[in-house]
Amino acid sequence: MKKRNMLLIMIVLFIACLVVFLRYGGQLLVSRDDTTHINEAAVVLLMGSVGDRALGAVDVYKEGKADHIFMVQSHMSGREVLEERGLSVPGQAELSRDLLMELGVSEEDVTILQGNAQSTKDEALVIVDYVKKHPEIDTMILVTSEFHSFRSKQIFNKALKNLDVAVYSAPTSYDPYEAQGWYKDREDIQRVVSEYTKLAHYYLLEQFQMK
Repeated sequence: MKKRNMLLIMIVLFIACLVVFLRYGGQLLVSRDDTTHINEAAVVLLMGSVGDRALGAVDVYKEGKADHIFMVQSHMSGREVLEERGLSVPGQAELSRDLLMELGVSEEDVTILQGNAQSTKDEALVIVDYVKKHPEIDTMILVTSEFHSFRSKQIFNKALKNLDVAVYSAPTSYDPYEAQGWYKDREDIQRVVSEYTKLAHYYLLEQFQMK
């Protein structure tokens, strides 16, 4: 009888945890800060999806919160071989830069930093190196997808912990991600599962690689 009661309690707890996760798990991945008081920040446009994130960066720029947009060139398999053969294929950063300019951002206000980044951690470390050489940057606004915003802010805060830089998260409002009903959409399910896996990797391993 005791074993049966224990099993029943475990089942009830599992169902309760599952219900809570379905209700709030998607929202916990979203970090959106109040940036209304900011007028002299640097935008860091994180690579991933191009269109929605570029639109979000343009909004921050045109609202007068930032005067410059930074991106880190992302890794592209086969890039070197293509270049050796005389072919130039634009990566996410180059495509984003072209979109930003088409949307009204001045070319001189966009900078692509070389880094061959394969992760958000790689992007953060490249940005850190740049900030060390440009101490005038003391405020940073991260523009990314909603589901990626909490983790990206954690990573950048960790990377910039020894520098006097305030980090704000302003995920793009053009992201199709549904934080509350994520379990109803196959792509959102994939995003949530992938993001929690990456969060676990960050807390268990990646953060200790960022000194």
